[in-house]
Amino acid sequence: MRPEFLGIYKPRAVIQDSIHGIIPINEAEYWILQTPFLRRLHEIKQLGLSYLVFPSATHSRLEHSLGVMHLASRMAYRVIEASRRSSKVCSALFEKCDDRVYSTFIQVARLAGLLHDLGHPPFSHMSEDTIEDLIFNPELRGLSDDSILGSLSEAKNAIIKLGEYTKIHEAYTKYFIESLIDMSRSIEYSNLSYLLELALESISPGRLKDIDVEVGIKLEACAVINKILSNNIVDVDRLDYLVRDAKYTGVIYGYIDIDRVLESLEVTVIESKPDISLPVKALPTIEDVFDARFKMYKSLYYHHKFTSIQLALDRAIVRIAVEWSNLEGKIFDNTVSNLGELLNPIRLSDLIREGIIYFDDIEVLSLIKILNLKGSSIGRRWAKPLLHERRLLPISLIKRSDEVIAEIKKRVGKRVENIGRVLEEVFHDNDVFSSVVERSIYRITRNLSLNSSDIITERAPRRIVKEVLGPTSDIIETSTYLRMLVDIASTPIISTYLLSDYEDIHLKLYSYRETLRKSFIKELVEEVTSRIKS
Repeated sequence: MRPEFLGIYKPRAVIQDSIHGIIPINEAEYWILQTPFLRRLHEIKQLGLSYLVFPSATHSRLEHSLGVMHLASRMAYRVIEASRRSSKVCSALFEKCDDRVYSTFIQVARLAGLLHDLGHPPFSHMSEDTIEDLIFNPELRGLSDDSILGSLSEAKNAIIKLGEYTKIHEAYTKYFIESLIDMSRSIEYSNLSYLLELALESISPGRLKDIDVEVGIKLEACAVINKILSNNIVDVDRLDYLVRDAKYTGVIYGYIDIDRVLESLEVTVIESKPDISLPVKALPTIEDVFDARFKMYKSLYYHHKFTSIQLALDRAIVRIAVEWSNLEGKIFDNTVSNLGELLNPIRLSDLIREGIIYFDDIEVLSLIKILNLKGSSIGRRWAKPLLHERRLLPISLIKRSDEVIAEIKKRVGKRVENIGRVLEEVFHDNDVFSSVVERSIYRITRNLSLNSSDIITERAPRRIVKEVLGPTSDIIETSTYLRMLVDIASTPIISTYLLSDYEDIHLKLYSYRETLRKSFIKELVEEVTSRIKS
């Protein structure tokens, strides 16, 4: 790495990364890496509990954050090269164009990359929907105690304060970075607290109205860093996680020529607004990224067993919330009165800062182990599949939705997207879906003397590509391959799971899983076929 990639502080150390090789870090970044907030990311796995399916998938959020910092630094340097060539780009991004300002821009990009995932909850995205549900719909998840409802209400208010559509991990990230900014004020690294403010603005735009002109970079520069971190085409977050997740899971689809992507980057200025883009000549590389993303989602992120584990984790966390008084004192020494306190980003930020509680994978897994020993029968039932009893995971009724779509197509001869549309209609219509379940699952379980009220079906229809907007649309129109890929990726991935809160009933379902699976698919295919033909 060239010296100018390191930002404004003195070099301090190097890290040997499994994906990018040597990653140098400077003294300010070294200090940040020693704080409880970054140390916490050591113990949050990038793919949550997916190692129960892909045993080598034990890489952490910290590894990914370092990788994103490294790539953000390289991409920011490409922006600087464009600024040196074009006065128009220079004036759009910077108050003045010199090495000091350029180094500041790179430093902000590096900090934003390092901190962009700071607020991920335990097990990363695997627990995020559960935490959101507990905060915003606690009564629907069976919580009734006034103490936890009060704590969850405070957590809800703290998140809503940041914006109605703020994601859980993004809200936690903002609060954690604000705490880190406060910590940095006592550290003698020139201007670090203000550069962290700019990094937070780059991660979550709209906080700052202007920037001190002495710093030399404009708000538009923060907007460009935001595009470096996250955009619809090729951003450094995606470049790192696709390659890293592929390596650690053993899935072969994630290879991307990162150097080619970075070398192809262009900076444009339209009506005084700077932006980054990739030219048509980079189309083969863009196709590789979209192809890798599609295949990684199909084979990894939407793997049927991956979702099954997520459903089990969801129920285990809810049981921890319900049964907290029997579990918490074993590891937290009564520091917090209920799980809701840990879900409040303000309270959690204070606990992490003091090194008291980290709310990471290890702590939650410890709670799950205690739930297995001390919990109710339902609590133990949901702890077991995450620890040692795979048979108790929710049962996948559809392992590969492509096979279901192929069977329907064979019967009706329609285009795949039409089948996908009708499939989604069936899955989203509660009455129709319940009818399919009644004719298939409940018909069999009644013969097994099982009560249908003890049996739960969970639906998880998903799309890899939901919609394509902005510059991405132009690129897709240029490539026949991308148009085809987007069409295929827009076909819904239909998943359905069968489970029970009662261990004996679930094991009975498990022993008849193939019969139940065949019956459900048969009725689903017939329902969709009849609707298409009518």
